[in-house]
Amino acid sequence: MKFFIIFLFLFSTHSFASMVKKQALVRNEHFNPIIKDVLLTDLKSTDSYDGEHFKIVLAKNDEAISFDSDQELQLKAATVYYHLTKAYRYYVDTVKSQYVKNHPQIVVRLELTNVFNEVGHFANDNLDPQYNNALSIPEGDGYEPKDIKPWGREIWFRPVKEIRLSEMDTSGASSDIKAVIKYFRNQVHMGNLQTLINSVIYSKANNTSLDQAKLVRLLGTSVLTELIYQFSGASAQLFAQNIYKLDSAMVPEIIYHEFSHIALSNHLQLTHSSPVNEGLADFFAGKIANSQKLATQIKEYNLFDGKQVRKKQQYNIAFERGEYANADFVFGLLWNFGEKIVKVNEAEFIYHMAEKLTSSSTIRDELINASLQTCKKYCQHYNDDRLNIYTFFNSKNF
Repeated sequence: MKFFIIFLFLFSTHSFASMVKKQALVRNEHFNPIIKDVLLTDLKSTDSYDGEHFKIVLAKNDEAISFDSDQELQLKAATVYYHLTKAYRYYVDTVKSQYVKNHPQIVVRLELTNVFNEVGHFANDNLDPQYNNALSIPEGDGYEPKDIKPWGREIWFRPVKEIRLSEMDTSGASSDIKAVIKYFRNQVHMGNLQTLINSVIYSKANNTSLDQAKLVRLLGTSVLTELIYQFSGASAQLFAQNIYKLDSAMVPEIIYHEFSHIALSNHLQLTHSSPVNEGLADFFAGKIANSQKLATQIKEYNLFDGKQVRKKQQYNIAFERGEYANADFVFGLLWNFGEKIVKVNEAEFIYHMAEKLTSSSTIRDELINASLQTCKKYCQHYNDDRLNIYTFFNSKNF
C-alpha cells in the first residue's frame, strides 16, 4: 500500500510537470492568427519553459523563461514552445525521423540581437545587431581561454524593429544602392534584392506606391511568408504606412521552417543557405502547417499548375546562385512533385530524398538525381514513376 501511494505521488508529479495550459498564437480554420489556450507537453519543469526537447530562454541567458515572466514574453515563449513541439511530433510520427527523435534538447533564444560567432557563440553586442528574422545555428566547441562553454544546436528569434521604407535613400548613388542591398541581406532570410531595389526606385521616381503583394513577396523568406502576411491581415496595415516589421517568434510557419533546418541538419549544414536548403525547409513548414487554404494558395502562387496561376515560372540557371537565388521555385517544385509523383507519405519521401543532398546541391542536377534514387525505394511503380519524374521536371524547363 505504501509503495502504491508513492507511485501515485510520483505519477501525479510527473504528469503535472509534463503538461501545462498556456495562451499561445495559433491559426484558425481561415488561417488567421488567434490567441487561445493550448496544452504544452513534454515539460521537465513545473515553473518554466524547460522541456524534454526544447528550452526557451531570453537572449543570452541560460535559464528557461519562468512562468512568472511578463505576459508578452510568456506569450512568445508559449507560442514558440507549442509550435516547436508540433514540428517535433510531425518529424517523429509522420516522417519517422530517428535523427529528430534522438536529437538532444535544443535551446531556443528569444529577443536576441547578437550575430552568431562560430568561436565565441555570440558576437559583440555592438556588432551589427539583428532584428525581424530568425535563424538556426550549429553546435560549437566553445573557447576555454575566454570561458566560452560548448553549445548545441540552437534556434534564435530576433526582436521586432520597425523599418520605414521612406527613410531609405536610393536616389542614384551606387553607395546608397549597396547600402540597401546590405541592409536587406542582413534583415530578411532570402529575397530577390535586385527586384526590390528596382521597385523602390521606380516607386519614388514616379511618385507611386509600392505594389503591396509584390513587396511582401520580396521581403519574406519565400512565398510561405507572403501567404502569412496576406492571410494574417498584417500586410495592409504595415504597408499602408510604408513600414516593415516581423515578429518571427509569433509566426508558426517560420517556427516550423527553422526547426526544419535542424531536422535536416544531419545532411544539410546550418551555416549554408541555398535555394535547395531553404526550399526544403519551406516545404516541410507548409506540411506541418497542414492548412487546406495554405495548400490551395501555394498552388496558385507557386505558379506551376491550375487555372488561376498568375504566371508561368520555369527553371532558370540564375535560380542557383547569388541575388537571383529563388527558394520559391524549389518550394513549389517540391510541393507539386509530392502531389503528382509520390502516392504514399510524400513527406517521408522528400525527407529521405534530402538525405541524398548536400549543402551545395543544385536544383538542376542533384535534386533531380536524388528524386530518382529515392524513387527506387519508395515509388510503387518505379518504371512508370521514373518516367513521370522525367516528364514533370522537363515541364519545368530543366
